[in-house]
This record gives sequence, structure tokens and C-alpha cells, in this order.
Amino acid sequence: DEAVAYASKQSTVDVVAAYPITPQTIIVELFSEYVANGEVHTNFICVESEHSAMSACVGASLTGARVMTATASQGLALMHEMMYIASSLRCPIVMGVANRALSGPINIHGDHSDMMGSRDCGWIQIYVENAQEAYDWTLQAFRIGEDNKVQLPVTVNLDGFILSHSMEDVEV
Repeated sequence: DEAVAYASKQSTVDVVAAYPITPQTIIVELFSEYVANGEVHTNFICVESEHSAMSACVGASLTGARVMTATASQGLALMHEMMYIASSLRCPIVMGVANRALSGPINIHGDHSDMMGSRDCGWIQIYVENAQEAYDWTLQAFRIGEDNKVQLPVTVNLDGFILSHSMEDVEV
């Protein structure tokens, strides 16, 4: 999670719209600290749900802003409607996803069932193996999504709890 937040910090993001959900919370929590400490000049929008987060990201992206958000599990499911809007409007939003099982009953284990529900929504999906790849691919996701030949939103997917809460060295 920290690797995704740090790579986003280095990517000079204009807008982050976020709603916390485990195991992704650290990404947006750390980024909000960068904003509060004046380390970035980013508009950080705290919203009332993940649906609102993606709606705000779409609006900001359509103004030309570089936009980032993050989510997991039920939050991703709540964003689902707006994910189709983001891709059809060619919004190059970058979203970190700490993949976690969809609840039913409560399940917090890491798996990809959350992202598989969004498989056909028009987003580029990148799956990482370790913290270094999470960092590297987050940096690249902005360039890939914003390329004039692409112009699509991108998810950087990391295994919830297995990677999102692990400690590894990352070369920046």
C-alpha cells in the first residue's frame, strides 16, 4: 500500500478522491498525510462512498486533471457502475486495488473475486507480484493510461493483506 501511495506522490497527481476500505485504506490514508504535510499539491476529496469517489474521479479527469483513487472488495463493487462510465469517456484514472474477497458472509481474505466482477468494464488491469512491482506499475499506469493511443483507466492490483500489508524493500 505504501509503495502505491509513494509512486502516486511521485506522479504529481492533481486529484485523489477516496473512501477508505480495508485492506486499501493505507494507500489513501498515507496520501492524505502527504497532502496535509504540504508534500504534494493535490486536491484530496473525502467522499461518502466508493461510488462517489469514482464519480469525482471521472469529473476531475474530464477537466484534464491527473487522477488517482484506490479501493478493495465491496468498495470496488459499489464503484462498478461508474467504472463503465470512466472507460467509455476515456478517463485515464489510475486506481490501486488491494484485492479482497467479496463478502457473503464477511470475508476479508485476499482473492481476485472483486476485480473479476469488473473484468469487462474497459479498464486495463495490471496484477503485481510484490511491492516493487506495485511501485513500478503505479508509475507506469499513469503513462500508459494517459498515452494518446490508449486513453483508458488503469488498475494496479495487489493481493489484499498478502502484499498490501507486507514489508518489503522497494527501490525508488
